[in-house]
Amino acid sequence: MALVVAQYGQGGPEVMRVEEQEVAAPTASLVKLEQKAIGFNYFDVLQRKGLISPDEPGRVMGIEGAGVVTEVGPGAEDFAVGDRVGYLRSQGAYAAARLIEADLLFQLPQDIDFEIAAALTVKGFMAWLCACRLFEVRRDHTVLVTTAAGGIGSLMTRLSAYLGARVIGVVGSEAKRGLVRDSGAIDVAVGIDEAFDMVARITGGTGVDVVFDGIGADTAERLFTAGAVRAGGTVMAFGASGGWPKADADAVAERGFTFLAPQALTYLKSASELRAAMAEVFTLFRDGAFGAVSPTRYPLRDAVRLHQEVDSRATTGLSVLVP
Repeated sequence: MALVVAQYGQGGPEVMRVEEQEVAAPTASLVKLEQKAIGFNYFDVLQRKGLISPDEPGRVMGIEGAGVVTEVGPGAEDFAVGDRVGYLRSQGAYAAARLIEADLLFQLPQDIDFEIAAALTVKGFMAWLCACRLFEVRRDHTVLVTTAAGGIGSLMTRLSAYLGARVIGVVGSEAKRGLVRDSGAIDVAVGIDEAFDMVARITGGTGVDVVFDGIGADTAERLFTAGAVRAGGTVMAFGASGGWPKADADAVAERGFTFLAPQALTYLKSASELRAAMAEVFTLFRDGAFGAVSPTRYPLRDAVRLHQEVDSRATTGLSVLVP
């Protein structure tokens, strides 16, 4: 039997239930893992609230983790018992042990700690995808990052600063301003209204080259019309804590914006693509591009408390669950 956190219904943390489930022996191309660390993502909250996927009573929560292979199905030829592995975007991560398809796994380098891997896999990949592939941040760029104290936002801030850009961060409270400034932002706004004024001052009214936005909804929609983004600039929605934005095609066309809302699985069509991408992410980590990665640890049994703290906006940075 393995400890898991399952979801029954949709809504607040009260729909989460800590229980035990049996984990079968792996068949076909499945692999059985003893999980060492589980990544928390805002995706988990959106799914819990019923905003991104249908209700499946008893669904084990979470999509990201790292651990050790304990059993291997006959078709899982790339892995052996004892291998250190990680994964992203595979439902069922909030568990002490689990089954997973071998093609969804990557080998975890010996110098990468399990908790670092669980914290960086989804969020580090998204930061790399947005800032190094879909929009290649350079030294002459000015970048605006919303939710800059959050999981992906904090990594995006550090990575953009590492790449030489001028970074303006946006946070939700005064208490988080110093944290983001310490991450490399040249200035930090509390709220989007202050951010618009700050962008106008820092860019001389021309607007930033790119916005990496994790809020969505009305905030993203205002970016299309408020002059915060330069003509021909880019708005990239890496998350949507307030709901997905509805792009105004006329406003976007008028200023020649590029608007992207990248999803990880769109860019990871094969096991080889996943493994190559994670090699890039871990190279950036070793080079210091993400700064000192030190996730906040919660016991798996306390997953409900983690979600309560996230809902009350009491968390910053990266969080992991440890069985």
